[in-house]
Order: sequence, then C-alpha cells, then structure tokens
Amino acid sequence: MQKTFPILVLSVFGLLALAISLRGFLAPASLGASLGYALSGVDGLNEVRAQYGGFFFAVAAVCALGVLRTGLREAALVVLAVVFGGVFLGRMVSLAIDGGFDGYGPVIRILFAVDLIGLLAAGSALVGYQARM
Repeated sequence: MQKTFPILVLSVFGLLALAISLRGFLAPASLGASLGYALSGVDGLNEVRAQYGGFFFAVAAVCALGVLRTGLREAALVVLAVVFGGVFLGRMVSLAIDGGFDGYGPVIRILFAVDLIGLLAAGSALVGYQARM
C-alpha cells in the first residue's frame, strides 16, 4: 500500500483536475454558474478558461508526470499538497469573513471537503513517500 498510495492520490486528483479543466475550457459559463458566478461577456469566459481550464490542466499534467515518472513523484505530491492547501486556506479565510456556511451553495460546501481531502491525502502520501527514502 505504501508504494501504491502516492500513485492512487496522484491518479484520483489528477483525473479530478482534468475533469475540472475540461469543463473550464469547454463549458465555462456552466462551470461558473455551478460556482455562483454570473459571467458576462468574453472577459468572464476567458477568466474561467484561464483559471479553471488552464490552471487545473497544469495540475493534472503534474499529477500525470508524478504517476509516470518515479523521480517526479515526490515533487508532484508537494505541488498537489500546496495547491489543495492554498485553496483550502482561501476557503477558510472566506468562511471566517463571511461568518459561516450560510449562503454557500451545495457545490461550494462539497468543495470544502474535496479540498481538505486533497490536502490530507497528498500530505499523507508525501509523508509516507519520504519515510521510505
């Protein structure tokens, strides 16, 4: 399990990132609406394609490299932990400023859990990976 857990984490969250990326590229208005954005004009579409399409494609690529290249696996886990840690931190800051979960839709509530699980899974895989070294 120690050898397969990092690959599992990178695979699962890489596929999740790829799915978000594809939706960001191909259906930015739909993705934006599911997150509470009302996009107006090409500027909004461009921003969702850049932030969700491009950024999450880069995350998916890093995860794929970590799965395929043993020498890049540790770095990919660090990137994944930093990405999900940063996003989770942003959500927690927003939660504190917004005064609680009231007003958050179901997608955002689910993303709190996904981001925390991503952080914990990548961190756990990284610690296990480093312990073997």
